[in-house]
Amino acid sequence: MLELLAIPVLSGAAALYVGAKKRNVDEMVIQKVFKNLKVGAVEGKDFVYPKLIAMEKKEYGARYVYRVPLGLPKKVLEPVEEILAATLDRPVEVTFKKWLYIDVFKNDIPEKVLYNDVPNMPGWVVPLGFNEKGWHFHDFDKTPHCVVGGTTRFGKTVFLKMMMTYLIENHADDVEFLIIDMKGGLEFDRYLDLKQVLDVASDPIEAFECLTSIKVLLEQKMAEFKRNGWSNVVNTPIQKRTFIIVDEAAQLVPEKFMEKPMRDLLSYCQSILSEIARIGGALGFRLVFCTQYPTADTLPRQIKQNADLKISFRLPTGYASAVVIDEQGAEELPSDIPGRAIIKTHEKKIVQAPYISDEEMAKRLEVHRIAKVRKPHRKTDKDTICFE
Repeated sequence: MLELLAIPVLSGAAALYVGAKKRNVDEMVIQKVFKNLKVGAVEGKDFVYPKLIAMEKKEYGARYVYRVPLGLPKKVLEPVEEILAATLDRPVEVTFKKWLYIDVFKNDIPEKVLYNDVPNMPGWVVPLGFNEKGWHFHDFDKTPHCVVGGTTRFGKTVFLKMMMTYLIENHADDVEFLIIDMKGGLEFDRYLDLKQVLDVASDPIEAFECLTSIKVLLEQKMAEFKRNGWSNVVNTPIQKRTFIIVDEAAQLVPEKFMEKPMRDLLSYCQSILSEIARIGGALGFRLVFCTQYPTADTLPRQIKQNADLKISFRLPTGYASAVVIDEQGAEELPSDIPGRAIIKTHEKKIVQAPYISDEEMAKRLEVHRIAKVRKPHRKTDKDTICFE
């Protein structure tokens, strides 16, 4: 009997020993990397390396906290994460906020996560993705606008549909959408019958009409806020939020080869989008601005500067990545994992965005479909419009 009782005790001791041994190995490897990379600074006559002051167990692995010598240049720390990840053969995240934090994770980011596994969260939040630390959400009431970039077939449009589904399922009576689907309406026209969808525009002229109606709504909201002495929708009794989704914004860029009326129309569209980005957030409007081809022309400065959340799926070049997230990196995302993305606010994270199929989205949102009178498709071969 005593022998049987001893077995779990010995097993537990062995596990503790293995865990402690692994931590000791990790600590030694980290210290060795510091020395090899000369991560440190001169204090007096000595060259001082970061000193371990704490090791914290986490659900995702372990966190090592180091005190760094004064005057340590930030650029000295830049290669540490990559070298440690390769040396330990595990994901590693290095952050420096007064202390140097080194997180060593047990597992890699999964190659696929499902929408069905996303937890429900209160407030005007949407899931951005899952990584070694768990789920990451974004609160649109804190940061009202975002820009999204990504090459075709790498998850950008699926992300928009996932976000739309989550908002409808959690705010069915308070959310509304105006969607500019510049892929000819192929992705979002099928959702026009949802009660939360006010309009789906699928060509430049429809986009002009849609944005003109938004401008009217914007002016009405502005007048209402002035009458009531309000300055931010989050501090008012208003529950409704209006999301303007632009999918493939490159189609709204005026080009030299276009006739002047069309150039004027597209310029006007961009001016309204910029106005939404500048003043719409406080009034309850949320802009989600997306493009496959990020350039200075397709992502206007006013929109980028007012969209503090930036999301990038895989992009073909470092230049395109820099346009979206202000630095390179999106071109290095894996080419065989759709849905892998960089999310950036005040800090940068890599996540796997939740996947939802068109079939699942349709099934989940079927209850919200209502009978609507659809506007007739235009039958004209002239891209002209009159400005009054």
